[in-house]
Amino acid sequence: MGKSKTLKKSMENDQKENGTQISRKRKASGQLQQPKTKIMWTINDTETKRLYKELGVGALSSESSSSSDTDSLTELTPTVVNTNTVQVPPGAPKILQPSQCLNTSIGSDRRSSLSLFVSSPVNYTRQKSKCDISLCDTEGPDYFSELSDEIILTVFRWLPKFTLAKCSRVCHRWNRLVSDDCLWKRIDLANKTIGKGTLSQILDRGVQILRLTKSEVEGPLFSGFSSIIKSTRLSKVQYLDLSMASVPVPVLEELFSVCRDLKKISLEHCQLSDEVCQHIGENKNLEVINLSMCQGITSAGLMPITTNCRRLESLNMAWSGLQRHSVVYLSLCLPSSLRKLNLSGLRENITDEEVLQLVKTCSGLRELDLSDCTILTCTSIDHVANHLNRLEYLALSRCYRILPSSIPKLNQLDSLLAVDVFGMLREGALQQLREAMFRIEINKFPFSSIARPTTGIRRTSIWGLRVRDNVI
Repeated sequence: MGKSKTLKKSMENDQKENGTQISRKRKASGQLQQPKTKIMWTINDTETKRLYKELGVGALSSESSSSSDTDSLTELTPTVVNTNTVQVPPGAPKILQPSQCLNTSIGSDRRSSLSLFVSSPVNYTRQKSKCDISLCDTEGPDYFSELSDEIILTVFRWLPKFTLAKCSRVCHRWNRLVSDDCLWKRIDLANKTIGKGTLSQILDRGVQILRLTKSEVEGPLFSGFSSIIKSTRLSKVQYLDLSMASVPVPVLEELFSVCRDLKKISLEHCQLSDEVCQHIGENKNLEVINLSMCQGITSAGLMPITTNCRRLESLNMAWSGLQRHSVVYLSLCLPSSLRKLNLSGLRENITDEEVLQLVKTCSGLRELDLSDCTILTCTSIDHVANHLNRLEYLALSRCYRILPSSIPKLNQLDSLLAVDVFGMLREGALQQLREAMFRIEINKFPFSSIARPTTGIRRTSIWGLRVRDNVI
């Protein structure tokens, strides 16, 4: 037993000295295997430096400055080298860590950074082609210039707008491609301060969806020697959101004077004039108009809108301070295509007579908001129930002269889904109303969404259309 242990230990010592590994089965059997030899490729001094240059690591060697400039590679000859005594080829570069490569004295930082990523195998049997990257001679071919304009535009579509502005300064071709209309269809400039003449340059890009919520736009809109020529060019804007924006009336007049293709606009809490309304009325394809809390609206300004915009589907005039004669004009001249109407906050300027004329003119209404119309009575409930057979939503919040007992008359409308009566009933009476109108939702929508560009928590789109850049 003692001899076998001694023999086993001697075998392990021989294994450590030779640097070879033996499996457990071979250890148990006590058989040793002779060290294997492997074939390695060795070349002379000049060709070694040439290989390092081809591999892109020649810049890391201090001895590579005197490398040969021959273009062809000689054939490599195999030699048998013992594994225990591996010889290092002469002139081999010093292997550095990435952090140490930044401190070496190379021609430029760009070349040193590129040399760290050259890890692909090199085919030594072919001649050197023009596409081979040689860090010592050039920084590489421009593959991007070989792409077509359509492919480059597809790449540019993924870039944010501030990056596109930088790309326009690279070369003449990129400057031309960056100005393409397909890259500037959607622009979000909410909460920004837009200087003089900047908005006109944005319009010249061919933008179609423009969001300027809570922005401050300085005038004049068109400036420079070509202001007269630019002001005659029509913009391509179709969806415009100016909600809560600080825009002077002269700037609004300039803006809408070049807009003829508008489909949906929002001017919530803006100061208007008759001339602005005149320009708005020239957009015959208008479908949605949000003029809630706007000041300066008169019957003279409403006339071109109601006369020309006959495709209007949604209109919001809430808390706009309309006078009685303007409300009478609206009830007579609104287009029959209207489906959603918000006239809340008119206080004493709307009566039951205007409601009767309104439901006759716009018999296809599906959403009607008459909140805070304080002199409406139960007669208005009868007019609505008798004429609006397609009504789905009705808001009567804070209409204190309407008796709660008259509201269940709306049950005769099979299409009605929700009724809001905030501030009119206490909890007990509200519960009785819910039992009487069990099929209809009561007090479900505290805020109106008629013609508003953004509702809920979605602040990256207007009217369901995305306006912000993709996140990469």
